[in-house]
Amino acid sequence: MESARASLDQLVANFDWIPNVTHLHDFNTLLHSNDPPSPLQSVDLKYSLDNMVYITQKLQAALDLVGNTVASLEAHMSRVQSLQHDYEIMLSPIRRVPAEIITEILYCTQTTAEDPDGAPFGGYNVFTGAKGPWLLGQVCRPWRDVVSTFCPRLWATMTISIPDSWRRNGNKKHTMEMLEHALERTRGHPLDFLFEDHNSLDGEECDVMDRCFNLMNACSVRWRRAGFIVPPSLLRCLSRFRGKIDLLEDAYVHCRAVLGQQPSRVTGFEIAPRLKSLRLDGIDADVQFPFPTANLVSYKDERSFAGDQLNPEYVRIFKSSPKLLSFSFHDSVHTTRHIGPPSSQPRVTSRSIQALSVSSATLLRIIDVPALREVVLRPARDLPYMHLPRGVIISLSELIRHSHCSLTRLSVADVTIVGDNLMAVLRLTPCLQELSVRFNGWSKVYEPGMESLVDSLAETMLEDGPAQHSLVPSLTSLVIVLTEVGDTCISFVDPSFVAMITSRHESGALMKLVLHIEGKMRTYGLRSADETDLMLLQLTGLALDYVIKDV
Repeated sequence: MESARASLDQLVANFDWIPNVTHLHDFNTLLHSNDPPSPLQSVDLKYSLDNMVYITQKLQAALDLVGNTVASLEAHMSRVQSLQHDYEIMLSPIRRVPAEIITEILYCTQTTAEDPDGAPFGGYNVFTGAKGPWLLGQVCRPWRDVVSTFCPRLWATMTISIPDSWRRNGNKKHTMEMLEHALERTRGHPLDFLFEDHNSLDGEECDVMDRCFNLMNACSVRWRRAGFIVPPSLLRCLSRFRGKIDLLEDAYVHCRAVLGQQPSRVTGFEIAPRLKSLRLDGIDADVQFPFPTANLVSYKDERSFAGDQLNPEYVRIFKSSPKLLSFSFHDSVHTTRHIGPPSSQPRVTSRSIQALSVSSATLLRIIDVPALREVVLRPARDLPYMHLPRGVIISLSELIRHSHCSLTRLSVADVTIVGDNLMAVLRLTPCLQELSVRFNGWSKVYEPGMESLVDSLAETMLEDGPAQHSLVPSLTSLVIVLTEVGDTCISFVDPSFVAMITSRHESGALMKLVLHIEGKMRTYGLRSADETDLMLLQLTGLALDYVIKDV
């Protein structure tokens, strides 16, 4: 090392004289002018130039020598660092981590798919080898051993859906083997899965999905959470597992809107003693779908074009479901129809339901729900041409009066607020904490109702102490969303609106405001100063989500 250092020092010393080289006085004068050199100066300049070329060649040779040396040393350094890394890996403490702890670490990597409402459903795709437990098993042999042997829960939460990449590559020949291996590694663990058939026109793919369905059907005694997104041809196959799903707690069935006759009756879920949650979507209203209700906690139905013909079925559910907490029914039909006269039948009481999400005014008039806390009134889809019946808010106020319930959360969408009807509901719910109003196709016909709502929310009354808001004084969250706004003015969002928000926030109640307006509006009532006042409320704790988008 010392000799190498001496050699480098000598190499540098050979050129120590270069900093002392300067131009002669005559050359400096000539350099700073445009005069040509004299014949004698030309000879001297040519001699000096040749010297510089020679010295440059010497310096380049020295640099090449040093550069080659550096490159060689860097290559040696890279190799040594690689060996060092290998030794550190072999001495890593993680190699001594017990398999049980590795198992828990791997469980933390588990993710689940989500359905449109955000409820976890399914998991890793069985047919995607670059994700889920397939990928974890490729990290190293210890992980592969642990994943294959000690992680049945990791394998048991799955999605069965042929990915697009497999269609492009035409690689479906190992599909059944992958599903068989995944099921084998679940080692009897309860299964949580989502089965999705894309209704492909490819005969080979249809055959593969049929075989996969049969394989899952053979494991039905282990189903705990089962979801099906299937065409009509497979919907009829759901009756095959009738009486074989004693462990099932959560079920989701969606029938794709494709050509094909749906069966008249699906009996697969008729005997499911532990069933707690059921969601139906896209199934024709005339399809009979029996299921047990003794332990039912959540029921959601979005059948196509059902109207009110399923109300007798819902009455049966209300009567026979002592544990039902959440009920949802949204009809996929465009309607602005008026409701008929009150029903002569007595209301059916459900003392357990706490959350109700519906689009049917008639349904609200035949039930009694004293424990009700949350209500959502909306059409089945957030589309400009879908509206609720005009009398749905009146039906809600009648429901609240008959039930003597006290709401804490109310959300209404795409319904015309006529006169005092929404305010009548709010007066019946003094403990309301969250209010949401949404219009997915704003029109000027909605303006009077929203102006009336803002004016009512601004009203105060004097009692002992400071003034209090007359309507829903405990309101903590207000959400107003207007989309697809036409060529019109939004007049209810004005300085009075900002004053109402400010007053409620300063009272200590209102802590969240969402105001979204999107469309081709001509104008709205807020000035720049009003918007500034609204923004400043964030400094005192208001969670503000304010978006005005002119598109």
